[in-house]
Amino acid sequence: MTTPRLLGAAGLSLGALAFCALTLGRFWLMGLFLAGALFAAGELWVRALIRSTLPALFRLGLGVTAGLISLPLVALVLHLTGVPIRGLSLTAGLAALTAGLGGVALLRERSGAAVADPRFARTLAAVAIPGVVALVVGASAAFAYVRMPRPPQAGFTSVALGGWAADISRPVTIPARGLDVPIRVSSAGRPAAVGVLAVRIGDLPAGPPQQVMLDADSTRAVQVHVPAPPLGCPHRVEIALGPASTVFWARARGSGPC
Repeated sequence: MTTPRLLGAAGLSLGALAFCALTLGRFWLMGLFLAGALFAAGELWVRALIRSTLPALFRLGLGVTAGLISLPLVALVLHLTGVPIRGLSLTAGLAALTAGLGGVALLRERSGAAVADPRFARTLAAVAIPGVVALVVGASAAFAYVRMPRPPQAGFTSVALGGWAADISRPVTIPARGLDVPIRVSSAGRPAAVGVLAVRIGDLPAGPPQQVMLDADSTRAVQVHVPAPPLGCPHRVEIALGPASTVFWARARGSGPC
């Protein structure tokens, strides 16, 4: 297959890939078009970089390998340039890479490094138009997808043990007077509000609730007083702020064996 026809096949595969990504969303069909585009890109790598004639089997293996490398190469370039790695952005990147490789291969053929196609100009124009269209459509779709408005993410509130309590790995011994336990309270995506901290030992509430101010998009440290649990085995201690909570185990000082 001549280089212009190979470019045309790559352009059609990439155009169909962009169309599927925009409308159909059928992954098996996208995989077929992607395989065709990568195979064409691999052959263009060989034509652009290697001057000598290669055995057919070796050329096929080298082309397949180069084509497979093209996809992570494009993904790496997108990552380094800050473009989200999506189906449309990958398609646009593959189209740009294919066009560049095809241009190098065609220049080599025209300069005499390989056998030139006598219908070079007309064929090049015939395949360049769909290739450019595929590139423009893919790049425009990727740019539009990146810029389009998205619904805001849901806010959340979290509670976690902090300070020395973050290293709790066994039941904590609580004296008769109780123990102040440090926690971290975080709020994101929600307006400032007053929350209520509640302590439960086992299934029962322990002490009065404690109000805490939750600033928007912030994290703060809070001391929570935990009274001594009943004597006996370790008890489950839960510090809750609405649906968010953190848990550890504790036992009263002076408890006998469980």
